[in-house]
Amino acid sequence: MLTLKGFGLTLLIAGGLILAGCSTGLGVTRPSDVRPTDVTARAAFRAAAQVGRAWRSDARLVLVSTSWQNPTPARLRTGRGAWAFYFVSGTGDGGALIVTVADGRAEAGPETVLGSELEEVVFLDWKVDSDAALDAFLRAGGEEFLKARPAASLTVRLLKPADAPTPEWRITALDPRDGQSFQLRVSAASGTALGAGGGSGGAR
Repeated sequence: MLTLKGFGLTLLIAGGLILAGCSTGLGVTRPSDVRPTDVTARAAFRAAAQVGRAWRSDARLVLVSTSWQNPTPARLRTGRGAWAFYFVSGTGDGGALIVTVADGRAEAGPETVLGSELEEVVFLDWKVDSDAALDAFLRAGGEEFLKARPAASLTVRLLKPADAPTPEWRITALDPRDGQSFQLRVSAASGTALGAGGGSGGAR
């Protein structure tokens, strides 16, 4: 089993944003503006995978994550940002490598330990990019939530649930003023919305 330890660099512990089914909530914190070097998650994966394979030849992707502070719907629809990719390996001491892709480059952080056992996100099963997933979130009620709560932050994660055949996006907006949240799960294979939730605190 893997346990989460702190990781500095530009990662954010998104404790209140964690959705059911995975206890890992790290992501890259970025402001709301889109930088010229920002890319979508699938585009960023190419560079991250090269770093992961250089670390371990059998490196497997288990989590993709990012977060934004006070994002606008227009900014989110681009799907572009800085991303953290979590790789594990069957060799070595069981540590995980976090690769951040930001400002046009991919950088490996020190090895860390994850807080739960995560399943592999197979790239061939990951067909829906971050722009489409975020658009689905906005159309399902996320845009209304963010417009009503401009102080809200957003966390986005891609993972493979143990009880699902393909990976899914889990997107959470949280208003820190009163703890109100809005969450949506989106199939990363088809783009179908799998379930929405909201309220104060945890996901539904």
